Amino acid sequence: MTTEEIYEEDEFIINLTIDGTEFEEVEVKVTDPNKTIRDQISSIVSVFELPKIDNGGNPIQYLLGQIRDEGEDPEILEFEDEDGREQALIDYNIQPGDHLHLISVPIAG
Repeated sequence: MTTEEIYEEDEFIINLTIDGTEFEEVEVKVTDPNKTIRDQISSIVSVFELPKIDNGGNPIQYLLGQIRDEGEDPEILEFEDEDGREQALIDYNIQPGDHLHLISVPIAG
């Protein structure tokens, strides 16, 4: 799949589980698979109104992971490649119907 490939707006749907919430395998429409992982996470946090600070007042970082094999832990999608280039869903060959996890990680203060 190339970065130039265009999808119809309603055809790129992934299954998303937000760890630690009631959201499990929710169908989510991806409006632009070329958008960076960082921007995808920001959109998810906004749409689902997820907290940006934990109960202890520490900021929360969110990571996106892909389930490759059933029963395995998600493989984290890195924000940037080795050369510092921002990564997008298509850089990881994420396809419609794939199962992704949003994982929250509190940042110690």
